Amino acid sequence: MGWRFDSWVAVALLASAACSGGGGGSSGSKPAIPAGLGATVVGTDIQLAWTASPSATSYNVYYDLDPGVTRSSKTLLGNVVGAGAIVTGQASTHAYFAVTAKNGDGESALSNEVVADVPSTGADPLFVNQWHLVNTGQAGGTIGEDADVNPAWLGGFDGTGVRIAVVDDGLEIGHEDLFWNCPPGKSFNYDDQSTDPTGGEHGTSVAGVAAGVGGNGFGGRGAAFEAQLVGYNFLEHQTTSSEANSMTRDMALNWISNNSWGPPDIAVPIASSATWRQAVATGLAQGRGGKGIIYLKAAGNGALAGVDPGDNSNLDGYANYYGVLAIGAVGDDGNKANYSENGANVFVCAPSMGRANHAITTTDRSGAAGYNDGTNFTDYANLDYTNTFNGTSSATPLAAGVIALVLQANPNLTWRDLRLVLAQSARLNDPLDPDWSTNTAGYSINHKYGFGVVDADAAVTLAQTWTNVGPMLTFATPVDQPNLAIPDNDLTGVSSQIVVAGSGIQDIEFVEITFDARNHTFIGDLEIVLTAPTGTTSVLAEHHDCPQGSLPYNNFHFGDVRHLDEPADGTWTLTVRDLAAVDTGTFRSWSLVFRGR
Repeated sequence: MGWRFDSWVAVALLASAACSGGGGGSSGSKPAIPAGLGATVVGTDIQLAWTASPSATSYNVYYDLDPGVTRSSKTLLGNVVGAGAIVTGQASTHAYFAVTAKNGDGESALSNEVVADVPSTGADPLFVNQWHLVNTGQAGGTIGEDADVNPAWLGGFDGTGVRIAVVDDGLEIGHEDLFWNCPPGKSFNYDDQSTDPTGGEHGTSVAGVAAGVGGNGFGGRGAAFEAQLVGYNFLEHQTTSSEANSMTRDMALNWISNNSWGPPDIAVPIASSATWRQAVATGLAQGRGGKGIIYLKAAGNGALAGVDPGDNSNLDGYANYYGVLAIGAVGDDGNKANYSENGANVFVCAPSMGRANHAITTTDRSGAAGYNDGTNFTDYANLDYTNTFNGTSSATPLAAGVIALVLQANPNLTWRDLRLVLAQSARLNDPLDPDWSTNTAGYSINHKYGFGVVDADAAVTLAQTWTNVGPMLTFATPVDQPNLAIPDNDLTGVSSQIVVAGSGIQDIEFVEITFDARNHTFIGDLEIVLTAPTGTTSVLAEHHDCPQGSLPYNNFHFGDVRHLDEPADGTWTLTVRDLAAVDTGTFRSWSLVFRGR
């Protein structure tokens, strides 16, 4: 006799024919707690058996992915008549189980708890197409242009013990290739306040890239295929409170926060909200036992908007924030995806759709509810998966999966140490690109790629011997008010200098630049360049079109990571040039905030 917990649960729980049932009718009281629960793994089946309880008419089976199974509708796996059950065909499963006895008078307390660990014995049939994980030249890609996860996997790092929060439009927690990585009752739906955020195809595909279950015989796998996933559907309920809550919810248990979203790609400065910034600051200070949540943010897909170079990640007030890793995208040849935005804030990049529109294979909403609705003959016949996922939306969870491997290798890394590990281990890609330069601390830097492509093998190796850095220092300069008219259509522009002395920061980790030219009538004309005392330059804004109209630089905050490990003290110069005719304005003011050690 088969049983399935709702159509969305990817398990079958069978009553065991070898176990006898409980007693018949009610005895006037709830049955006794079942005793002697044990679990035996046979192949890919988990066989549960316990001693029958007198007067029990059936038994509820509960589960969790962590110790401490609770009795709730969210952890209820199913109900069986006999004193035994088989959870069938669940390769790559690590779960805890407990049972209760039921009759007409009620339900007993939980039995003892047991753990079952089913090895990853099944092949992932779509893994061969996941070039972003292991690039063997599929569809003409360049061999080795991937996230270099295989050596880390072979070293025993698969994401175990790490939890990733997918802040998105939803997450199908019952998907066959996600279910056993989604702890029951831990996700959240901001629309109805439930713990089931199933609904969005975008978040479901994001989740599969980061941590789709590996070795279970279904679909493909994620970069951290044994990491846990929770979904928060903030994008379906975009309020100030849900935006902030999604950053700090369960912050002791969520190690990584993936945010494959952002303001519209319309090439104008859009600030983040103060409540969101405060929430991120709280997560950095208090999350993950004080080591800080790792916040990832898609750098943006607007590079094709209007006249080249289009939008810039530095115009995104969320991707600009000091505690956030902005992630760009490269194709299967290691070159920038044409939509991926430049920025002095871009930290690293990761493989996604680029050359020849060779996209990403990942989970999709089950059936025809997602991207793969059966109408695209080049997509998979199995509608639960798609080969069309793309954008910095896909690059970001790939980086999140790599970070999960790194945190498994060294759980003591703080959010700041993790950033340093990523920067030092990133792989220099597209070596002939003319924007590559080296800062005075020895880091290769590029406005397209940040410090390069995430490399799981190098990062995991480095993390295992990493010594954490000391406390973070912060130094803010006074506001400088040059009030200089910006010459129209002039290559020279105007410059202002701020002299930094006594900051105590020898190794910069992040520079925040606040800039005001609010009366300039078309900000797309402006190029803004920061030059450090060392000579390292950062292009904060490029000349570009604003196809939907301009918004002003009104004390806008730019973020800059290119001065990593350079000293803060010395003379900093901000140069503003107007590179097109007609529109004019004033370089009113600017200031700097340094974070480092």
